[in-house]
Amino acid sequence: MGVRTRARSLAGDLVGAGLDQVVARHLPETPLGPGDLRATWFGAASVLLDDGRTRLLLDPFVTRPGMLRVGLGFPLRPDGVGVERWLDRLGARGTAAVLVSHSHYDHLLDAAVFARKADAILVGSESTANVGRGAGLPDDRIRVAQPWTPMQFGAFEVTFLPSEHAPALLGRVPYPGAIPIPLRTPAPARAFRMGAVHGIRVRHPAGSLVHLASAQVGSGTFRDTSAHTVLLALAGRASTERLLEAVVDALGARRVIPIHWDDLFRSLARSLRPLPSVGLAGFFEDVSRLRPDLEVATLPMGQPRTLFGGG
Repeated sequence: MGVRTRARSLAGDLVGAGLDQVVARHLPETPLGPGDLRATWFGAASVLLDDGRTRLLLDPFVTRPGMLRVGLGFPLRPDGVGVERWLDRLGARGTAAVLVSHSHYDHLLDAAVFARKADAILVGSESTANVGRGAGLPDDRIRVAQPWTPMQFGAFEVTFLPSEHAPALLGRVPYPGAIPIPLRTPAPARAFRMGAVHGIRVRHPAGSLVHLASAQVGSGTFRDTSAHTVLLALAGRASTERLLEAVVDALGARRVIPIHWDDLFRSLARSLRPLPSVGLAGFFEDVSRLRPDLEVATLPMGQPRTLFGGG
């Protein structure tokens, strides 16, 4: 079976340049073993981590308003029905925590709704906390992350690492600043100010990873730390080589899994396609040339895969 035919048969919900490589690099489906750590990617920077006892949601975002609504400043409202649907599809009821890397709408619009409906704690910056407060979450369900201070959720150790945001919008960082007071929705995208930006390090007995939801890091973001796997945002990437040096080399990572490469203005009910500005095919070519020994794997949309075996 050719790669293109295989792409259509295994992932009919994918269209666009570079997606043959995405399908070819999917982590294989394997039987669930005791202690395994599994990940499910569901578009943008949205990931579920699950070790069979504890679940974490990172930057869950399923509402995905269109480009015109975002660009023209129309008020945005979380799709509560869509959140319910994805909680059930993911098996994410009873999630321990919803972790938010920064407060742009494509990371935070749905996060407080996920936290409320999953009976989870919302964790992030003070800006993220203000969106949780605006959504009516009680104080005991909101936690402001302290940089470099580990938090424990079951067997997961979670640490927020101060980072930066890539200049992803016409060479500029979109919506800079903070959310200083509780924010209620509906609200336009510009109300979701970036706030503090973090990479999220997750350590578990089965393995370690960093979730990096913007393709840039600050000086010293990964000082004195390491991780086996990086869930690496491609949106806003200026240079693959510099990104690999600043993230993969700094962490000593042995595997990269691209995230935040798809068109976030396109409904999850439609076929996924890459954002044209991401240069998805070019990323795979660059890594093959620059780091031929680095494993580059991908996660199929909405399907759990084992990141680390617990055996």
